[in-house]
Formats: sequence, structure tokens, C-alpha cells
Amino acid sequence: MADIVITDADGNRDVAARAGDTLAVQLPENPTTGYRWVQSALDSSILESIGDDFQTSAQTGVGAGGLHVFRFTAKRTGNSRIEFKLARAWEAGPPKALFSVAVKVA
Repeated sequence: MADIVITDADGNRDVAARAGDTLAVQLPENPTTGYRWVQSALDSSILESIGDDFQTSAQTGVGAGGLHVFRFTAKRTGNSRIEFKLARAWEAGPPKALFSVAVKVA
């Protein structure tokens, strides 16, 4: 079982995994701006969400950003797209940014 790290540089790419692997999607975020990454698509029969957390950057001053890390376990063989939207919860309209990867579990 492997730990697979996916960053914003991997957007719109294919990611290969095996059943039992753990995937960590790391997206830059600054919660003090109100913009938060929210998962918007996932095939839960292929990938299981096992949690998320926020890791502050080395610059821990007031208003500093960091990484929002979403974790998944590959449950079984198949394909799933993981999608996220960066938006403010109280604003209507299109998100500020989108991120997605296609995960192929063998």
C-alpha cells in the first residue's frame, strides 16, 4: 500500500493507484479570505473519504495560508474523478477556482 500525494500541479491529470492505497490531495488555501476548498464530486464506491485537515505554512503570522489536505482510500478497482471548488459559502455564482483529477484504481 502506497501513500500518493496529489498537489495543485496535478490538476486535470490521471493518477494511478492500487486498492488499499491512500491518496492525499493538498490544495493551497487561505481560510481568512473566506475561500475554502469543498469536495464536489467523488465515486464513493471506488474512493472513500477518510478526512481532511488544514496545515498552516511556515509563515504562521496573522492571515497566513497553508494547505488543505483531503485524504482518501482506494477501496476497489475502477475509475473516479475527484473534484473540488474554491468558493465562499455565502456567495452565489461560479467558484473562484476548480480542481480535479481522474483516479484509476487497479
